[in-house]
Amino acid sequence: MNTENDNIKKLIDEFLLFLSVEKNLSTNTLKSYEKDLERFHKFLLTNKISLKYIKPSNLTEFTIFLKKKKLAASTIARNISSIRGMYRYLTSKNEVNFGILNLFESPKIERKIPDTLEKQDVDRMISSNISKREKLIMRNRTIIMLLATTGLRISELSTLKKEDVNLEEKYIRVVGKGNRERIVFFPEDIIPFLRQCYQTPGKFIFSNKKGNPLTRQNLWKIVRNTGKAAGLSGNTKPHMLRHTFATQMLEEGMDLRIIQELLGHKSISTTKIYTQVSRKQLKNIHKKFHPRA
Repeated sequence: MNTENDNIKKLIDEFLLFLSVEKNLSTNTLKSYEKDLERFHKFLLTNKISLKYIKPSNLTEFTIFLKKKKLAASTIARNISSIRGMYRYLTSKNEVNFGILNLFESPKIERKIPDTLEKQDVDRMISSNISKREKLIMRNRTIIMLLATTGLRISELSTLKKEDVNLEEKYIRVVGKGNRERIVFFPEDIIPFLRQCYQTPGKFIFSNKKGNPLTRQNLWKIVRNTGKAAGLSGNTKPHMLRHTFATQMLEEGMDLRIIQELLGHKSISTTKIYTQVSRKQLKNIHKKFHPRA
């Protein structure tokens, strides 16, 4: 019997239960924690490292371990943050020494300018069909329109319930990251498409035949294939429509704090990424001022 393995698993499970019951985190957030801690658990066992007596060199090795898996810098930072959260909890329960918390520093992430789409690209996506069935055409069109005009996250769209949509006032009640609630608005021309979605079984706006919500993977695939059908180059991702929404609002003069509220960002610093000069603006400025452009 592997006592160390059982001990690590027991402490991780205890922390996950705490997050679920006391913090009331969303299912998706809990899954991320579980995945991150599972990686850490595997690393500790493989390298015969004690969870309670971890050293700075061990954390360096763990970061290298994550990089070898070719994970994005943001994913690595999330892993470290998840582990730090667990150690903070274990410290409060006197399971580990308080000094261990000082070992954890999230790697700095260089924020890049978000990829966005041109208005005509979004229009082409809305007009494109990836199905021959009228109901699916309407559903897919609604998905693209909502992502492009509300700035919803794909996870928020997946769990969107019929009761959360107010067709008369044209707004959606969204429960986003950290269970923060916000209101987003949609344009008049989406209403007929949304009404069609109300005819599907179950309580979700976008559901399968059994009434279960479409998964993030389902929605991701719909966006990607629609982008291909529209003739867009590269891999069209759901977040590109969210970025496009935010950038358009900023260019129209909307206050940054209002955009923060609409996007559901906890910190204004996250929203400030959209204040960087867009590629389109750079191209236009270059063309205007460079003598050989």
